[in-house]
Amino acid sequence: MKKYLYIMFASAVDQSVRIQTLMARVIFLIAMLVVFHAFWQAVYSDKQATIPIVNFVWYLLLGAILQFGRPEGLHRRIEEEVRSGDVAYTMIRPLSFIGYKCCESLGTFCVRLPVLLIVGGGVLMFLTDGALPVGIKTLPIIIVLLFGSMILLSLGTIFVGLSALYLQDSLPLFWMVQKGEYILGGLFFPLTFYPETLYLFSRATPFGAAGYNVTSLIYDYTPEKAGYAFVMLLFWIIVITGVNHLLLFVLKRRIAVNGG
Repeated sequence: MKKYLYIMFASAVDQSVRIQTLMARVIFLIAMLVVFHAFWQAVYSDKQATIPIVNFVWYLLLGAILQFGRPEGLHRRIEEEVRSGDVAYTMIRPLSFIGYKCCESLGTFCVRLPVLLIVGGGVLMFLTDGALPVGIKTLPIIIVLLFGSMILLSLGTIFVGLSALYLQDSLPLFWMVQKGEYILGGLFFPLTFYPETLYLFSRATPFGAAGYNVTSLIYDYTPEKAGYAFVMLLFWIIVITGVNHLLLFVLKRRIAVNGG
């Protein structure tokens, strides 16, 4: 266990000195929050919102933190390791390749999460005259679940990188997964805005589990819904971990056949 904590710590230290990258994401986050706050004000300018605007924008903030808090280019680095054969050096170490990459992501997330949350929360309080979402008291529970979401998203990114075993270029698959996170994960709009069939389908996917199921708790929290979010996260983490291990098994076989 200690070796994985060391990996997280090393990743966190590395990210703490990448100030320019973090600041770029902070600026983009602020711009997104300002634009969508104005959007929701325009939408409900002449009618009453079923959900207060402050809840909508905090929902967006949590989803954006998941996107901006993850390391960039992880799938490309894994793809390069697979194609060059460097992944063999990682697999012979006394640690899991999947665990290693997930810990890298979590280390980055540990640094970016508080910065994005504090800055984003401050901007939203300014825009909404100090108003807070109804589920703000449950934010510590949501943050814990966000770490589960980051693990699930990282596993999906690892899957994209390992797909280089079969694909000439994993970038199109990465785009598909990314758009799935945006649409089926409900990044910009809650899934309740979707038709019922699409709503139910989205919630049952890993995208809905990592996104909407967790971020919607900020305005619609109940212990039952939090429990459902946890169960779905755990289910998809187990499934995608199994798929990734299968891909690694095939990769090991190919390395062995080609002389290691």
